[in-house]
Amino acid sequence: MTITTAELYWIRMLFKNLHLPLTASPTLWVDNIGALALASNPIFHARTKHIEIDYHFIREKIIAKDSSAQYISIVDQITDIFTKGLTTTRFLLLRDKLMIRYLPMSLRGAVTKIKESPCRTSISL
Repeated sequence: MTITTAELYWIRMLFKNLHLPLTASPTLWVDNIGALALASNPIFHARTKHIEIDYHFIREKIIAKDSSAQYISIVDQITDIFTKGLTTTRFLLLRDKLMIRYLPMSLRGAVTKIKESPCRTSISL
């Protein structure tokens, strides 16, 4: 989450420098409820000391409205198509969510095969 939040912030600042204002803050979709709770909850426990700085950074960006974090179910994770081995049914479902369609490819382009018929010439005298 920290790396993605930093990338989102960098892109946001790049757009700002290019005078392309964003109408809304970017949303980071997270499928880990625990990570989302740590990023939004200001109370830390002793077992989270090693990740404390990362979550302070994320929380700071969320409070400043530079980004937001939302929960997404594992079932709805479209990125699984790129990272996991999936069944055919699951693959096709996620592919449809990406709006990718199969287009038949031809190396010949628009060239169609013309039937060659024997040329018969008749000469009359």
